[in-house]
Amino acid sequence: MSMRGYIRNACIASGFLSVALASGCGDEPAAPLPIAVTVVPPAVSLLAGGSQEFTATVANDPTSTGVTWSITGCAGDPAACGSLINATNTMATYTAPATVPPGALGVTATAVADPTKSFTATVAITVIGTGGQIAFIVLGDADIYVVDADGSAVTRLTNRAAGSHNPSGSPVWSPDGSRIAFWDTAGDLYVVNGDGSGLRNLTINGVGPSWSPDGTKIAFGRYRDGNWEIYVINADGSGVTRLTNGGSQAWSPDGTRIAFVSSRDGNAEIYVVNLDGTGLVNLTSNPASDVGPMWSPDGTKIGFISQRDGNPEIYVMNADGSSVTRLTNEPADDGLPAWSPDGTRIGFLSWRDGNGEIYVMNADGSAVTNLTDNPSHDLFFTWSPDGTKLAFDTDRGGIHVMNADGSGVRDLTNNISGAIRPAWRPR
Repeated sequence: MSMRGYIRNACIASGFLSVALASGCGDEPAAPLPIAVTVVPPAVSLLAGGSQEFTATVANDPTSTGVTWSITGCAGDPAACGSLINATNTMATYTAPATVPPGALGVTATAVADPTKSFTATVAITVIGTGGQIAFIVLGDADIYVVDADGSAVTRLTNRAAGSHNPSGSPVWSPDGSRIAFWDTAGDLYVVNGDGSGLRNLTINGVGPSWSPDGTKIAFGRYRDGNWEIYVINADGSGVTRLTNGGSQAWSPDGTRIAFVSSRDGNAEIYVVNLDGTGLVNLTSNPASDVGPMWSPDGTKIGFISQRDGNPEIYVMNADGSSVTRLTNEPADDGLPAWSPDGTRIGFLSWRDGNGEIYVMNADGSAVTNLTDNPSHDLFFTWSPDGTKLAFDTDRGGIHVMNADGSGVRDLTNNISGAIRPAWRPR
């Protein structure tokens, strides 16, 4: 037995605690807690060429020296395995290669204070067809699916048991196309990776999500105390912040402001507000109902729907509320405007021919064209990222895609009944 052990045992046997303490006896010093490394997010799904920022935390690090970063599970140069940029002792940004690398790729953070301790975040990289990919909801099982724009590779992303909280509303892609936000029938907000992994409940009581342009935040609506309120949450579920009363929100393209609808002045009007809640401005001071704000891609204009001339029509105004211009002029209802990606055209729904059909016009309201002249109702639609096509749902059955001039209509979901609410994946 060591001398130290002998003294310790002797002290215990003596039973004289005060003497033991005075003579240096007692428990040995506690061992330091082990270093542990964690990385957020722990797993991601990226499109080829996409990027993801990772943050590392080192627990019990007496030196506070953080981590070093590396790409693991892949042998090759950045063209094969991707690259790490902007690396610090706590953060790094991974950029995926243009093709899917072999093996189980990971981004690894290794503690500087103890190189035996590390954490590897898994990275799944996917390549979609040249035409892109479309997410949609199926009414029968209320789950989210994706399909390539040529109708191939139909994949079910969520598989939620009957009776559980199933997806509702439209799937909303993150700007980089890596994740989908959605809300379920219980009114809870979720995100899921583009390959179906990483399903996560962000918040209870949150609907109508919209991503910030940089993909770091999500705005959503919440009904409480008799009012609709707009909140902003970080994309990882942290930092829930109440912004203002209102609903139907839309981010400005630069991510600094949110346009939204509020009835605080007695009727539905469109307002804008800064992300910190300052700078609140009523853009449409009118006795009629003004709803559905939609920023132009360059952020200089906002399209919206107004009943100021007796029925729902599409209008546009400057982002400061000036120069309000009526774009449609029909006895029947016009609504759901959506700018083309280049901002030169606006797609919209109209009932002017007796049923719901999709139209397109120039951004100044000229050259109105009926794209879906069909007896069936053709309703919710989405532009392709390059503006050459539109996907839409229809009561003729399933998700269809067509060229931007209305030609080449094709059913993408022939064998899936109840497919609705298409959302084209950003590229």
